[in-house]
Amino acid sequence: MNFSKLEAYLNSFYKEKNVPGLGFAMYHKHQPVFEHYAGFSDVENGVRFGQDTIFRLYSATKVITCTALLQLYEAGKFRLDDPLSAYIPEYKDMTVRHTLKDGSEELRPAQQPITIEHLFSMTAGIDQRDTKETLRIIEESNGEGKTLDVIKALASEPLIFEPGSRFKYGACHEVIGALIEVLSGQTFGTYLQNNIFDLLGMKDTSFQLKDEKRFCKLYNHFNGQTHTHESIGEHFNLQPGTAYENGGGGLYSTVPDYILFAEALCNYGLASNGERILRKETVNEMRTRRLNPLAQQDFAQFGGVSKSGYSYGLGVRTLVDREDNNSLSFNGEFGWDGARGCYVVIDPEAEVALFYAQQESGSPWFRWHGTIRNYAYASVWED
Repeated sequence: MNFSKLEAYLNSFYKEKNVPGLGFAMYHKHQPVFEHYAGFSDVENGVRFGQDTIFRLYSATKVITCTALLQLYEAGKFRLDDPLSAYIPEYKDMTVRHTLKDGSEELRPAQQPITIEHLFSMTAGIDQRDTKETLRIIEESNGEGKTLDVIKALASEPLIFEPGSRFKYGACHEVIGALIEVLSGQTFGTYLQNNIFDLLGMKDTSFQLKDEKRFCKLYNHFNGQTHTHESIGEHFNLQPGTAYENGGGGLYSTVPDYILFAEALCNYGLASNGERILRKETVNEMRTRRLNPLAQQDFAQFGGVSKSGYSYGLGVRTLVDREDNNSLSFNGEFGWDGARGCYVVIDPEAEVALFYAQQESGSPWFRWHGTIRNYAYASVWED
């Protein structure tokens, strides 16, 4: 193994890609083989980005959320083709927006129910979370906005297409968080703590920031040449209520924490400490493509070049044509990424798990994720 090229590439990000700080960790053949940090979590105060840096996962949260629901699937709590309304009745008798020839909209009854598989695969027709009704519920709860209450309110919003017909990257995995509460009888965050984080030893991963002193600043349009930025802070409404636990993008974590989770999935659910979070057959279901041809077109348009060669499974991208992506990872590799730049690769066939983290708004991180992946794979094969 030789990681010198990957290390040099990552070290160039501060000045060449305007990334103030980053972290990277990799397992190969179920052993840790490389971990590297560069730049700063706080440029102004000279705080280095390191193992103890806490940052937002953004949509890398989704892989954890969907893993949690698959645990309940293994426990026999539901079937993939079960209607969502069997567990959250507010989602019965949904309506669908239809655009007429004159440009006006018409609401029609949905022809089929939203199933739980539709939530996993982002084919439910659910758009974004913030609607008049969800915001009203949050306001009436004095800003608390409990997860299940908000998601029940979201059901009043018409769907944007017939369930199962197309792909739309929206609030489906936030709905999964509420569904986990119904199925488990616990808050979403408590379920994750008891069934994933504690089992794997993920000490800093939570919906609550555990140590503000270790929190990475979010720089907006950072300039590595001048060491300046437009602003610092979050633009997304990740936590609309103080009690809301966002299954689509709300978790905080660290590089050492998340790589433990990625490695467990890479070993078909068996963690490096011997704990099992999923069965092998369930991991294989997770990474099986789920999109019909029209939904696949939607996914390709959404993902752009960075998702070429990929389809979508139960909450994860899944590689179906490695040549189309110029990928050194194998078909069946799966994972996701997150706004501001987090990126996870899970490849059971190659026995590779890797996780990359950065926190910068403005950099086109999707352009270098594939390069990071390929450098990492080449590194384990090079003497």
